[in-house]
Amino acid sequence: MDLRDPKSPEDGDSEPPGHPCCPTLPLLQEDTATALQRLVELTATRVSPVRSLRTRYRLLRTLGSGCYGRVLLARSRRGGPAVALKLLRRDSVLRTTFLREFCVGRCVSSHPGLLRTLDGPLQTPRHFAFAQEYAPCGDLSRMLQHRGLPELLVKRVMAQLAGALDFLHSRGLVHADVKPDNVLVFDPVCSRVALGDLGLTRPEGSPTPTPPGPLPTAPPELCLLLPPDTLPLRPALDSWGLGVLLFCAATACFPWDVALAPDPEFEAFAGWMTTKPQPPRPPPPWDRFAPPALALLQGLLDLDPETRSPPLAVLGFLGDDWGLEGNGEHPTGTLPEEDGEDGDEGGSSLEEWTDEEGGGGGKRTGTGGTAP
Repeated sequence: MDLRDPKSPEDGDSEPPGHPCCPTLPLLQEDTATALQRLVELTATRVSPVRSLRTRYRLLRTLGSGCYGRVLLARSRRGGPAVALKLLRRDSVLRTTFLREFCVGRCVSSHPGLLRTLDGPLQTPRHFAFAQEYAPCGDLSRMLQHRGLPELLVKRVMAQLAGALDFLHSRGLVHADVKPDNVLVFDPVCSRVALGDLGLTRPEGSPTPTPPGPLPTAPPELCLLLPPDTLPLRPALDSWGLGVLLFCAATACFPWDVALAPDPEFEAFAGWMTTKPQPPRPPPPWDRFAPPALALLQGLLDLDPETRSPPLAVLGFLGDDWGLEGNGEHPTGTLPEEDGEDGDEGGSSLEEWTDEEGGGGGKRTGTGGTAP
């Protein structure tokens, strides 16, 4: 695995060569887990303690929140572009978990399909924090509130995510949380999207438990697990998530609640997939897809993880008709733009916010950052 991060400093955020937050160490001789652990240990000594985030940033507004923390839109007091400042509550998240997410983010930030993590991990009395690039149009789930995307946009999203996942897998990492909420959008026509939220990203082979609850993006082999059993983390998990995401991008809904019987939608799909010879037409709503898109979905959503298609299989179908012309034009003009993002700090929703607040306890808002 090569965890080396090309030098791509932000304004005022550069680190000297060899700094563990901008690793250039020759790690090819080590396996992924060992290399990552070494980076975590090195970076732990470079976390900057601050009394308040306001000493480093102008806090503008909340982008998302969750049970472990929140994401704030902020600007460095040294200048530069707006950033998404991710906060993780110290009473809910282990320090090593925070450091691992930061280190993974820094190591893979060279790929445009992955949300860039910026230098400078911080620690306040209540939070761990680090900055990521800000996506002005929020996350993909916001674009899918009413209907699926036009075929061109679906293909753009899929091609970029396939490349991002292949990049991760080539470095021995598995994202393990591919879903619309974690795809950040930089412009209304999806010329650039990036996969974010690396909180569950682990080295391939790491033990993976059953999901804490029904998840429509989890593959059947994970849903079938019974605690305390685990499975070794494999890239096939991300392939399945990418297949579910393709369905979501095209239809604006999940294909099922959980990939497990007796979910009726999953049973209908699994029955069609396993019937030999396979019926010429799939059950609704899969029959809306043209044959090339169906073939792609069958590969990514193969019930057997050993024969599941890799993410780059998407590239072989981009020139085909996917049957999504009925999605029509998408009202992208309603998406938020970067203009007016900052305003006046004193009049923002964070006017009275301090680090002593709990900073959690709500659903993510999906407006330009990755919620913890």
